[in-house]
Amino acid sequence: MSREDEIRASLFEHTLNGHAPEVKALTEEALGLGMDPMDILFKALIPSLEEVGRRFEKGDFFVPEMLIAARAMQGALVILRPLIAETGAKPVGRYVIGTVKGGDAGVRETCGRRQLRA
Repeated sequence: MSREDEIRASLFEHTLNGHAPEVKALTEEALGLGMDPMDILFKALIPSLEEVGRRFEKGDFFVPEMLIAARAMQGALVILRPLIAETGAKPVGRYVIGTVKGGDAGVRETCGRRQLRA
């Protein structure tokens, strides 16, 4: 297994488990090795949050675990977002988020917004 593969696997696990400092350090190491920011995003970070979603649907994860994983990924995105913007990557589309007045969807809305921002 190459170091790049090890970094992808570690980013996946540390994001899944909400280890923000490790995610940030691994992202910086990956970029230092010349890894593509889009590769980091689409082959490690997004798959990890997809797994978080699967575990939530199965009842293995709850809202706190989802938020912790999203915060861990956010640390990497702070680093990656400007680099991805420099590549001229175009936005995929637009989205609208709303909640019902008096509803309790605020936490879900926040999670969804963070995932879509990626």
